[in-house]
Amino acid sequence: MITFREALKSKDFALTAKLSMARGQNADDLVAEARTLSQVVDAIQIPDSPYARPHISSIAAAALIIKAGIDPIVHMNCRDRNRIAIQSDLLGAQALGVSNVLLMRGTSLPADHMPRTTNVFDLSAIDFIRTAAAIRDGEAFSGGRLPDAPELYIGAIGTAFRPIDEWKPEKLIVKADAGAQFIQLQVCMNADAIKDYVAKIVAAKLTWRLQILAGLAIFPSAEAAIKMKKMRPEVAIPRAVIDRLEGAADPVQEGIAICAEILAELAGTPGIAGANLMTTGGPESIIAAVRKSGVRGE
Repeated sequence: MITFREALKSKDFALTAKLSMARGQNADDLVAEARTLSQVVDAIQIPDSPYARPHISSIAAAALIIKAGIDPIVHMNCRDRNRIAIQSDLLGAQALGVSNVLLMRGTSLPADHMPRTTNVFDLSAIDFIRTAAAIRDGEAFSGGRLPDAPELYIGAIGTAFRPIDEWKPEKLIVKADAGAQFIQLQVCMNADAIKDYVAKIVAAKLTWRLQILAGLAIFPSAEAAIKMKKMRPEVAIPRAVIDRLEGAADPVQEGIAICAEILAELAGTPGIAGANLMTTGGPESIIAAVRKSGVRGE
């Protein structure tokens, strides 16, 4: 099994895809989706209660996927965990063979979330990264590193945008100093904005310390794009993308084409190590977008 870290080092452009983690999925469904996606990607990203919806634990899902010979990237947020739970989950993930974690603050729960649930946020996102790095480096506990446990490869979140000339990637530097090794960008369907953002990171010589993955989505309809934009204000979906979907005779194929075009444009861009793909449709659309882009020859 090629690992995510090996793919970043050995491939010209690494690819990952995010599991849908749809309600009602069982273990067989998760593994089947991961196997489908693994036809064109190097690792599978497993979300952690996105949109504050509970589903199978991302760590449990990772264990199932590892058994299937696929490398997972486990998302973990500090919205739902205190310090003890964070440390326990990181150690548990390691014990199950997980080596890649994507750590984030997590969005605050909406006021109307039911049943009523409390935000935790015992740790900040930076403290979360420091905690994971301490476990990775054997500095968290008196016993040192767990014997035979894989070394954690730690990721954090970034948001691509069109930076002004004076902008410096200070927040990313803080994350790198805390122990992050790769940055996963939130969904941005504007190739020029991504390239301008990453160019600033390259200029700051930060790509010597961090691998950067773009975040792209395949939308089966304009309604799906609008819904994501409403639920996740940090994503960047230009009006031109929505207009193309609205005007298309076949929105599903248009969504695939839009993602493929951006993916092809980003491949080979200095500073971009790869991309993560997600969809609100079926996993087949991710496969179609990758193949249409020409990024993968197989």
